[in-house]
Parts: sequence; structure tokens; C-alpha cells
Amino acid sequence: MRISIIAKNTTDITPLLTSCTWSGDRTQAARKLDFTFIQDDRDSLLPIVDYNCGYTVHGFDDEGNLRFVGNIYQVERDRAKSEVHCVAYDNCFVLNRSKSTKKFTDALPEEIAAQMCREMGVLPGSIAKTGEKVSFIANSKTGYQIILSAYTEAHKKNKKLYQVLMNADKLDVIEKGTLIENFDLDSSKNMTDSIYRESIEQLINQVQVVDDKGNGLEYVKDDESIQKHSMFQVIYKQDPNKDTKKEAEALLTKPKREGNVVALGNYDVVSSYSIKIKDFLFTGQFWIKSDTHTFKDGLHEMKLKLEFENVMTEEKAETEKPKKESKSKNKSERKRKSESEEKK
Repeated sequence: MRISIIAKNTTDITPLLTSCTWSGDRTQAARKLDFTFIQDDRDSLLPIVDYNCGYTVHGFDDEGNLRFVGNIYQVERDRAKSEVHCVAYDNCFVLNRSKSTKKFTDALPEEIAAQMCREMGVLPGSIAKTGEKVSFIANSKTGYQIILSAYTEAHKKNKKLYQVLMNADKLDVIEKGTLIENFDLDSSKNMTDSIYRESIEQLINQVQVVDDKGNGLEYVKDDESIQKHSMFQVIYKQDPNKDTKKEAEALLTKPKREGNVVALGNYDVVSSYSIKIKDFLFTGQFWIKSDTHTFKDGLHEMKLKLEFENVMTEEKAETEKPKKESKSKNKSERKRKSESEEKK
């Protein structure tokens, strides 16, 4: 990756780099660019780079395409090593630190995303259209949380999964788990290592529903899992204010599975998308939970943490509670009703 720092002048620091990693995680808002470069004012042969917290950083791929735009948030100067270490985040960091209070009524999530971008100075990019109108209250929430809340509400209606992320200098909202086209990971070609794990230690495949006195009412279970792994049961006490079946089903869990692969780097392979993998251990479609791209000595390597299911990071939204009628009003209405019946 080629890196430039934007100050009064644009400086390409790629020849000075000693390390560089570019990473992201679907559970975190912003992608991170972590890099170290040589800097020593005692060496007349080294160019002096203008750098500081708040400066803009650009990252380019091998073809010159812009892949990262963000700002430096951490700087560490090590004079003994003649190095400067910087940590930069893309503009989702701004969305996830700046708060706002809003009330949305019958608004489209795509409109809400564009509105928050305008308010917080982030360029909107390709924003997924849901066609679903949502209503909720955002009370002192970050811009990132507000956008995610809007798409979480849409997800409840259309069952589609969404992810908010930056694409270079623009904010995209994608359908979570979109398959990266024309790319496969193959253990015989571009993969150098893979590890897959599975555990049923925390498995729950049957829920017994009981009433407030402990009397059994019904069972909610996963028959296929019970047949395969034996039965692991928990108890759910019925709550009259909640959907019993929905609450009981939420207690069911599946085997915990995860995978980690190391492969030759590809700039398109980032978290929240999915890829096809051909491996003697596992073959199929996997979802990228996190990615770490490392650039060193002219080599581009990536480490991916994989998920076996497509999962969306959700943000719970606050809805407006219906107003309760005052006791005095209810009392007067009952009195009028009683007087009316007496007249009859």
C-alpha cells in the first residue's frame, strides 16, 4: 500500500515505511491504518515529513486506486529508533464519536443515512435502499448508531442484513455478506494457512417454558441439534408482557464455529463481505468478520477471521411510548358514561 500524508503539501512516505497494516472488523465502526516510517532530523539524507494528529492520510493500492481516507489520531515518536508510529482511522470514526438527538417518523433509512452524513461532514456513497419507512427516537446517539438503528429497524421488516462502512472517502451501506465476485481462496493456490474450530460447550437446543409457579407449559427445541449433539436444556419463565415463543427461541444456540485463514493479499477482501473457499478442511461460502492486511518487504498478506453464518451488527432503537390517559380524565369519562346510562 502506498501512503501519503496531506498537510500543506502532499508527501508520499511509502519509501520511508518500515511497517504498515490496514484492518477492519464488522463489529467496529472504522477501519484502521497503522504505519511506522523512518524520521530523523540528524540524518541529512532523510526527507523531513510534516505529520501530526488530525492530518489526513491517503492509502492507495498497487494500481493507484484510493482505498483509505482518514485522519491520524495517534502519534508516537521514538528518537532512539528514528521512527514515527501513526494510527489513522477512516471517517466512520467521526460518525462514531459525534452525537446527535433526533426523532424520525416514517423516514427511509437511506434518507436518514444521507442526513447524518450531511450533518457530520461525511461524503455519502452507495447507500442501500430499503423501501421501508421507520420511526424511532435517537437520544444522544452517535451518527453511526443512528444509521445502524435505522437499518436495524428495516431489517426487522424485510429480514435483509446491512452493514455501514467507508469506501475510501465515502460512506457506503451495503447488504451484509455480499459475495466478492471473481475471487476464491484456494488452499492449493493462494492460501498459506488455515485453522477451523468448532465447540458445543455452550450449546442450548431445548427450552422448557414454565409459568410463574414453575408449571411446565411447552418446549421450544431444535430436533436436528438434539439428535446430533444430545439435549441441553434451559428454563424460560413466561412473561405476560413478552412474546413467549420469540423469547424462548432467542435462548437456543448453535455450535460455535470460526475459522482463520492466511492468504496472499487482495484489497477487495475486507470485513462484512463474503468469499468462497476451497480447502481440504472446509469448502463453501464464508463471511469475513475481520481482516488484517500486512504490507512488508514488497509482500501483501492478509489474515481473515471467518464466520460460518451471515450475522448483522444491530443497534437497538428507542421508540416513542404511547401516552397514558390521566386518571382524572378516565374518571370523568366514566362519570359521563354512568350519567348517560342513568338517563336512558
